[in-house]
Amino acid sequence: MIADRPNTPQHNFQASQAGNPGHCTSHADSSLSWRRLGRFFAFTVSASFVLNEIWEMAQMPAYVETAGHTWTSTLGLCTWAAVGDVGIILGIYAAAALSAGDFGWGLHGRWNTYITVAVWGLAYAALVEHAALASGRWSYTDSMPVVSIPGAGLWPLLQMTMLPPLIFVCAQCWAGRSATKGAS
Repeated sequence: MIADRPNTPQHNFQASQAGNPGHCTSHADSSLSWRRLGRFFAFTVSASFVLNEIWEMAQMPAYVETAGHTWTSTLGLCTWAAVGDVGIILGIYAAAALSAGDFGWGLHGRWNTYITVAVWGLAYAALVEHAALASGRWSYTDSMPVVSIPGAGLWPLLQMTMLPPLIFVCAQCWAGRSATKGAS
């Protein structure tokens, strides 16, 4: 005997982009949606790298290992950290896509998804900071405010709480604006 499944709408990226869930879309609508998603991810990767590079460079005086060093001597370390941050932000996007049941959620994200992204970013940063501090991988100077509950620095917690939602919102606007310019 087969149990009756509730009649729930299936998430379909192309259909949701065309505004008619459950119906097939034309190839032109589908390719436009994938182009928009491509622009969204291109902006996400670029903005993630640039903003995280700036953030990493700005917080270097708060770490014992890099305090007092010139910006040129920490540039390589910060660049690798920013590349890692891009991967983390893409991972947060993927987790939100699984949660939302929609790979293209970034093109039409809602406030609750952005809040979820911020919470995941905060949780990730707290875990990484806690593990790195416990293993002696890095330590803070007196210029790093420490949040007592996770025992982690405020700057990295804010970085992964604020930047991912900001980047996704800006990428959504940029991808939508680019699509409008291309259509005219």
